[in-house]
Amino acid sequence: MGVLTTVEAECKDCYKCVRACPVKAIKINTGHAQIWDERCILDGHCISVCPQHAKRVRDDLTGVKALLAKGEVVAVSIAPSYVAAFDLPDPNCLATALRQLGFTYVAETAIGAEVVAAAHKVCLKQGQGPKITSSCPTIVNLIEKHYPEARQFLAPIVSPMVAHARLLHQQYGEQVKVVFIGPCVAKKAEADEEQFAGEIAAVLTFAELENWLAEAGLQPAELRPSEYDALETNWGRMFPLAGGLLRTAGLSTDMLAGRMATVTGIEQCESLIQQLMAGQDLSLDLIEVLACEGGCIDGPCMVGPWDGIARRQRLIKHVEEAVAKSRQVYGDPDSCSLMAGSDGTKEIPSWLMRTYSDKQLKLPEPNAEELGRILATIGKHTPADELNCGACGYDSCRDKARAVYYGVAESEMCIPYMRAKAESLAHLIINSTPNGIIVVDDKLFILAINPAAEIMFDCQAEDLLHQPLSELLETESFEWVWENRRLCRGIEEYPEHQLIAQQYVFTPEDQDIIIGIFTDITADYNRQDELARLKATTLERAQEVINRQMRVAQEIAGLLGETTAETKVLLTQLMQLMQDGEDT
Repeated sequence: MGVLTTVEAECKDCYKCVRACPVKAIKINTGHAQIWDERCILDGHCISVCPQHAKRVRDDLTGVKALLAKGEVVAVSIAPSYVAAFDLPDPNCLATALRQLGFTYVAETAIGAEVVAAAHKVCLKQGQGPKITSSCPTIVNLIEKHYPEARQFLAPIVSPMVAHARLLHQQYGEQVKVVFIGPCVAKKAEADEEQFAGEIAAVLTFAELENWLAEAGLQPAELRPSEYDALETNWGRMFPLAGGLLRTAGLSTDMLAGRMATVTGIEQCESLIQQLMAGQDLSLDLIEVLACEGGCIDGPCMVGPWDGIARRQRLIKHVEEAVAKSRQVYGDPDSCSLMAGSDGTKEIPSWLMRTYSDKQLKLPEPNAEELGRILATIGKHTPADELNCGACGYDSCRDKARAVYYGVAESEMCIPYMRAKAESLAHLIINSTPNGIIVVDDKLFILAINPAAEIMFDCQAEDLLHQPLSELLETESFEWVWENRRLCRGIEEYPEHQLIAQQYVFTPEDQDIIIGIFTDITADYNRQDELARLKATTLERAQEVINRQMRVAQEIAGLLGETTAETKVLLTQLMQLMQDGEDT
């Protein structure tokens, strides 16, 4: 699992992280962003800008709790920027809270910062410049992964985190587990590097620490302050600020200092690296570089109620007060005994040295034909079609086409193309539907009429655009919809157009338009009238037949009645005659 991941269910297809990423280390797969670990420099911009909070930093808190639960001796190295992160009446209150969480030793990383600052000053005096400071792991990632040819400019010195971990091991024994806590995401990956194996057991962010304190029910501000362990430190607490390394090393932090400079922000750092690689003479010997503008106090996992300049001022005030009341003010870093060689000269000890490697992902460059084919899929057939709007997150259409070629972007990311495609599809549907559609504005002036409506109302759209709807039909239902913001439906007759229509009139939410949809049911109604007439005629004729049959039946019955009577008379007479004949 990488240091940074995306929760796919929360990623809403906005490409904001792509736009924010300075090295385009974001893959898009089925509309969702994924971290491209091989290119990621862990600057954390994607965390800060994600509106859905879909980016997740690897959770190392579970591992730290497991170490403490096993009874391991654990030392914490806390970055000096904590003063600008936690609102405490006394910064030492946090030391008490950390001990209550289970840490055996609690020390400030500023101790390692002072040693690293001294090492950079020795490097400067050795005349190996121009050199870029190596304390920011994001800048190290940037050079190793994207500008490996610039590794020669990096000072071969470990970061304060690694230096402090090694000092803690020297002081308390190799068995001690060291946990670093700070505002930086890249520190997690730095601790995982093979050359630092075993130095740092885990890295927590200030955000993880804040959650842990809340979970444990600890309020550091309410605790009695206690002293931090290990060596005395003063100016090393300045390290999180732009120019902090130079100040800690006792070098000039004057913005106009001729041979030294401070550069912050990825864009400015990239520009510096490119100038150095191009061989430009910048007349600089040492350049302090920090990925976060303003320094580590603006790290991606910084917490607290303050921002920007307020954090800076809070930290400066703390450092000045600490130095003023310190029993032993740390002076010229050159006096650090750790830098003294056997002959009295200053040299950088081997335990402060590190190496760099080429981690650049080698990608094949697509040829012009391949790029042209990809661009054509999104309707960009000529250079004039390439808007280079940056909505997809890439600086140009060709950069985005390269990303598609590498399989880390999708053609559908081109928002102007997808909008045009959607509009084209919408127009196709509207123009081909058999339903008539009329769109008017809030003043009931016609904005659009589709072909079906032109046929229904026997009109030409071009003659009626921006004309009052009343010139075409009655507007009562449209007025009612606008006033009530509700759907109106029913059957309306338009005799002047020989039209009977099933009509739906509505206004879309948050839109100042009214839409009428008309279904021609004239033929259906005509068929119903004809059927009604046929029924009436059939019933009338059926009644005539019934009446006629009744008359016939009555006549037959009458005739049958007369015949029966005559027969009865004749039979009676015959029977009488027969009887009379027998008697005689």
